[in-house]
Amino acid sequence: MYNVVLQTGGGSLTQLTEWLRNPTSPEGAAIYLLLVVVLGVVGKLLWDRYTADDEPEVDFSDVLDEETLEEGHAEGQLLDDISESHKTVTAPAAIEWGTRAARVGEQWTTTLYITDYADYPSDGYLSDLFELTDVEFDLTAHITPKNQQRARNELQDIADDLQVDADLEQSVRSAYLQERANEAAATYKAVESGANVFDQGMFITVRANNKDDLRDSVQKVKSALRDDPANLTPKTAICRQDLALQSAAPIGDNVFGRESIALGGAVAALLSSPHNATILEEGGVEFGIHKDNQSPVVIDPFARDNGYAMFTVGDTGSGKSFGSKQNFIRSIEQSKDRIGIILEPLNNWAGVSEALGAKRITVGGTLGLNPLEIRQTPDHVQRAMGEDASPFNEKLDDAMSFLTNFFALRGISLGDRRTTLELGLKRAYKRNDITDDISTHGNPSPTIRDMMDVFEDMVDDPEEFVVRSDEEAGKIREDATWLLDQLRPFEGEGRHANLGKPSEFDIRNEKVIYLDLAQQEGSVDSSTALTMQLLISLVYERAKETDKEVVFVIDEARYIMQDAASLAFLETVFRHHRHHDLSIRLVTQTVDEFFEHAESEAILDQCAVKQFHRLDGMDDQWADEFGLNYAQMRYVQDAVPGNEDAGFSEALVGVDGEWRGIKVEAMPKEKQVIDFDPTERRRSSLPGAGEEAVDTDIREFREELETQATNGEEKSTERAPVEPDGGAEVSDDDA
Repeated sequence: MYNVVLQTGGGSLTQLTEWLRNPTSPEGAAIYLLLVVVLGVVGKLLWDRYTADDEPEVDFSDVLDEETLEEGHAEGQLLDDISESHKTVTAPAAIEWGTRAARVGEQWTTTLYITDYADYPSDGYLSDLFELTDVEFDLTAHITPKNQQRARNELQDIADDLQVDADLEQSVRSAYLQERANEAAATYKAVESGANVFDQGMFITVRANNKDDLRDSVQKVKSALRDDPANLTPKTAICRQDLALQSAAPIGDNVFGRESIALGGAVAALLSSPHNATILEEGGVEFGIHKDNQSPVVIDPFARDNGYAMFTVGDTGSGKSFGSKQNFIRSIEQSKDRIGIILEPLNNWAGVSEALGAKRITVGGTLGLNPLEIRQTPDHVQRAMGEDASPFNEKLDDAMSFLTNFFALRGISLGDRRTTLELGLKRAYKRNDITDDISTHGNPSPTIRDMMDVFEDMVDDPEEFVVRSDEEAGKIREDATWLLDQLRPFEGEGRHANLGKPSEFDIRNEKVIYLDLAQQEGSVDSSTALTMQLLISLVYERAKETDKEVVFVIDEARYIMQDAASLAFLETVFRHHRHHDLSIRLVTQTVDEFFEHAESEAILDQCAVKQFHRLDGMDDQWADEFGLNYAQMRYVQDAVPGNEDAGFSEALVGVDGEWRGIKVEAMPKEKQVIDFDPTERRRSSLPGAGEEAVDTDIREFREELETQATNGEEKSTERAPVEPDGGAEVSDDDA
């Protein structure tokens, strides 16, 4: 039995030896693999043993003080809160699913998908959708490049099938099928010619605070998608809102699975849609940046068919003054053939006028301003006027409005003396051979002192002015005597002596003019409206003569809008301003004054461009008056006011009935000009001002060139002596 055991053991060892000698056999390979595993495990254990750190682990709570631990716990809690906030922003805590809608967080949503696309859509075909300012929605488009060969084969099959169907159809439907077949063939030919092919899927998630609003918003979105120029077929993802909402997520895949073939041109037309939602007018200036797609909003007030006027309104601190100054600067600098005029009673534009080098005309000083001035209407304007238009009668109404206001401010009623005043006014024009004939309006205009000469003649010889009865002479003499006494302030030593002289300023030879009411020391009294009316009249008359465009800003416009006596003439100016290339821009703080009188509402209707900054008083009543919907009204109420921290202000700008939300922000150098204070700094400190002033970028570039030139000269000097007749020219040429 002993021998048997030895034999058995020897046989096993022999077999094992044989397997080890033959590693290519299955048994030998298994043994070697087992040896490698065993050696690896043993080596790992030995490595861990010799590299183990014998230092004991330390609990930081044992070595840190209590205050540090509490601060660390607070920081940890803060990070947890931030993490939770990020989760809430990324996805809602819960979603309530319905067949056609879903409650996502605090809002109700409905997600639509597109079933049919136009083969050759027009550029920006979704621009009408992006112009819906009263609907909240998200649009996601999945664009995936297709394999060119596979797409070509697929399109060929589609075109062949459609052609076969068209050939087999023997009804009126054959024409439709043939048209579809021709379109498919054209698409195939385009791909054969090298056009890129994509898979396109589009999803729109509409959001609202309740189901009723959601239903209305979905209808608006569907209408915008169905109508021209989009011509799409939107459908609600019934019972599949979960997949559609995932597909509409910004970082989600198209798990919904609905796709269509699109060529590169169709993709380009889609991508241009958000940009077409803005306003980009050739020859205009940038009013701001579109709040949604960050594209510039460029508007040309002189391109409007219904007038060039505009108004800007906003609360104090809303950014309206900053935006108005920025727009004025850009408008003036945009065209060399454009004149800028500033009129405001509180001296708030002194810095801008000084920075722009404006000619400053101090009202109330010695410079002559003639309320009776009339200028000849150019020929091209005459041709555009109606047959019943009478610039002379308009000027008579304007002059009488000024004189009536003058007496009203002194608490004096004209009564029946008004007829004598009108007679003296007409005679003053007649003595200068100025009549209703437009060709006579180029003659020198009479002044109030010329009117006083007429009244003096009435006192000396009243019979000359009698119409029918000799009894009129006594009243004429009495009225003329009274009027001479009342108009005494316009004489040489009177308070309004400068208003009794011919006008002594000309807008034709000036780029910018600042009509300064600074002598009132920033205060506004009862004569402000009268003075502003006079200046508007003078600007209007001067604008008739010049062939240049005139940008006329009137800040604190409420002072003239509240005065009923001056509104009649102001309405006339607004009605005819377009004929004289005059863009009047009103800036005010409230909207009430636009609806106090019928004339002020007419003035509002003449403003083709309207801009609202933050306005707390914008309620349902005013929103209806201006044609704003609820979302636009809320945007004006919640608009970001101008401040240094934000770096911008928000506004709602309307052009020809279309509204855009914008961000108003200025470039750094532009801001220096707007914020310029002439009492603290000199004009030469402004960018681009002064004899030696050079743009910083240009100066740095020149310095770099000079450095290169100097280095080049030194190197050439090392090589050879500089000759007096041209050694330096080498460096100049290199530069």
